[in-house]
Formats: sequence, structure tokens, C-alpha cells
Amino acid sequence: MRHAKSDWADAGLSDHDRPLNARGRRDAPQMAKWLSEHDAVPDVILASTAKRVTQTIDRMRTQWSTDPLVLSCGALYLASPQTILEHVRCEAIDRDGNRPRRLLVLGHNPGMEQLVSSLAQADIIMPTAAVALFTSRPIAPEDNDAPQVERLIAIGRPKELA
Repeated sequence: MRHAKSDWADAGLSDHDRPLNARGRRDAPQMAKWLSEHDAVPDVILASTAKRVTQTIDRMRTQWSTDPLVLSCGALYLASPQTILEHVRCEAIDRDGNRPRRLLVLGHNPGMEQLVSSLAQADIIMPTAAVALFTSRPIAPEDNDAPQVERLIAIGRPKELA
């Protein structure tokens, strides 16, 4: 998932510290509902430390009856596809020390769009708050391999849901 739309009004803020704008605050819960409708509420969220990502998660959590474990990772801020996959492999562990059944990686473009396009083997546009759902083969905590994606299930974009 790419974070919801951020606010550019305060030119004095660093990119990392930009909050969500009104559209982002509206879209994040909408995409959380979309995930629920697709039986894809995550067990674990692996997230960038950027403020807009944290706020996206906070607004999404209000729509779910379960509370996913959130693992914040500074290396996911503006990360490359390779870095994202490496962190999924190394860090995506649930509260019991196992690989989660449902993992949501929440980050930024261009890395998210490049990763989703690579995994889907197609050019996929990931506007703000877009979500791409994939199935993958399970990986054990001791495995050193990146997730093996089997197929793209669905892509949700806020403008397509309105």
C-alpha cells in the first residue's frame, strides 16, 4: 500500500514530517474498509516511519475490529523495491514470532509502484492510498528467501471506489 495523500501546505516541514491532508484523512478509512471487504485486514503492518504513513495507519485502524501489530522501519522511508522485500523477509514477524498470514507493507512511491509492477509483471499505477493484494507462498521465520508471489488478486484505488 502507498500512504494516503499528504499535505504540502507547510513548506517548512521536512518531507518525512508531512501529515495527511483532508483527502488523505478521508481515503485511509475508505481503503481500510476495502481491505475488510476483501478479507485482507492485516495481522502485521510493516511501515515507513514517515508521519503520513503513521497517520494513514491510525485512520485505517479505526475501521477494523482487530488491531494489527505495527512494525515501524526507518529503512522503508522512500525505499527501493529490493529494500522493501528484504525487510519483508527479515522483519515481518507477528506477536508469536511467526510469519503473519496477512501482511501489509505501507510505504512510498516510487518504490511501492515499482515493486507492485514487478510482482504483477505489469505496469501498475499506485496513486496515494492505493492497495495491491497478492497471494504468496508461506515463508517460515528461518527462511532466507523473499516471499514468492503467486498472483495479483486485486488493486484498490480510492478514486475508483467513490
